[in-house]
Amino acid sequence: MTLRLKLIILYAALLTVIILMFGTITFAAIRSIWIESVDQTLRETVNLVINNSTSALVGDFSGPRTIQVQLPPLDTFRASGVMVQAWQTDEEEAPKFVVSSANLRDYSNPLDPNTLGASELIYSNVITSNGTELRVLTAPVSLTGRDAVFGSVQAAVSLHTVNVATSKLAVIMVVGGAIGVGISIFLGAWLSHQALEPIGAIIQAADSISTAEDLRTRLPEQRHMDELGMLTTVLNRMLKRIEDLFSVQQRFVADVSHELRTPLTVIQGNLEMIERYGLEPELMEAVKDETGRMARLVIDLLLLARADYGGMKLDLIAVDLDTILVDVYHEGHILIKNRDLSLILGSIEPARVMGNPDRLKQLVLNLVGNAIKFTPDGGTITLSLQVSRRNAYLSVCDTGVGISAEDQKHIFDRFYQTDTSRTHAKHDGSGLGLSIAQWIANAHDGKLTVKSTLGEGTTFTVILPLMQASDSDEADADKTVTHLFARPRLPLPRRRKTPEAQQE
Repeated sequence: MTLRLKLIILYAALLTVIILMFGTITFAAIRSIWIESVDQTLRETVNLVINNSTSALVGDFSGPRTIQVQLPPLDTFRASGVMVQAWQTDEEEAPKFVVSSANLRDYSNPLDPNTLGASELIYSNVITSNGTELRVLTAPVSLTGRDAVFGSVQAAVSLHTVNVATSKLAVIMVVGGAIGVGISIFLGAWLSHQALEPIGAIIQAADSISTAEDLRTRLPEQRHMDELGMLTTVLNRMLKRIEDLFSVQQRFVADVSHELRTPLTVIQGNLEMIERYGLEPELMEAVKDETGRMARLVIDLLLLARADYGGMKLDLIAVDLDTILVDVYHEGHILIKNRDLSLILGSIEPARVMGNPDRLKQLVLNLVGNAIKFTPDGGTITLSLQVSRRNAYLSVCDTGVGISAEDQKHIFDRFYQTDTSRTHAKHDGSGLGLSIAQWIANAHDGKLTVKSTLGEGTTFTVILPLMQASDSDEADADKTVTHLFARPRLPLPRRRKTPEAQQE
């Protein structure tokens, strides 16, 4: 059973129950009002008859006394269609007929024999021999000033008119209810179609996504921002995210295949050369270099993969960024090797942050390596560290070829590399260095920014939150052992803060 059919059945069943309840209550209320109107007429008739009657005891003191009753003309007080009878009742004798209205002249039986002699007003419904239903009111008659009941007055009205009217009302309500239920089913089908049409579009889009026919499929935007409108918006965002992830995955697989194919091809070629001409130091060196490149690529991929699914956790301690920067400064000269580059220290101020020293050092080394690769001979790479009230600003500035505005949008994407003809390294790398650097910055609640101009150079700035005074005091004990083995700081000159630090 489809959801649409379920909604139609539920809607029709609910409306049917409401119509039945409403119709039953309305039918009972209308019939009750009509019966109450008949009872009011009977009460007025009986009261007029009893109030205009006189009764008295007649006889000598020494002899038996009888009750003498004088009734008014019954036809004078009765309303049209009302039948009236008067009966004398005695506990020891059978009821005696006294008088009746003109419309009961040939009828001498009690209108309701079961209620004769009752001491209170009693309403009852009686079916006559010819099948007519009567509404009968029996009222007691007593002596003036006494409670003893010696007779009864019965007034009755035929319920034929009421029964006919209520029967027609019942037919009208049943037919109207059936028509209402039919209309409700039609409206329910139309409304369910209108309500579920966006869901049908969602199903089609999801089916298209599941078969991978077109990951660019989007759901049509809703005109009203109701629940379905919000659901459509959320699903469109989800579909955009899925498309991006799928594209990244495809590009990732292609890039990994490309990056691994190159060193494997080189290794295979060198092995063939060794097999043909024998072992040569140059060939072994080439195999060693390519093997190392593949190992570094696999390690970087493993690190990023662990970072993606949350399996990479960093142990944070109090770290002096200036000490790390000095270490990178010394190691940077090794990376330059035979290049004609100048690696210098700019303005360095003491800065302590909560971080992982190994990862922070890896971050700076990646930025320095990137600067070396894109800086031509004769250029300069400057390392600087400045602080503001809350943040530390670690910058790596080069005088290299620069990065275009379009490339700046993608330089942190994995495997993304700018024009390799502008690089000056023997191996261009895998394109993962800046992605890893950005992840390390984000893992330390910081961020990595870039400013660059083509032909003038590039500046990468790592912004990290400084440790507060209370955090620094708590970490002093942990830092004591570290400082015993830390490289002593160089006496470096202080310079004016950068505009970014001054604005903090």
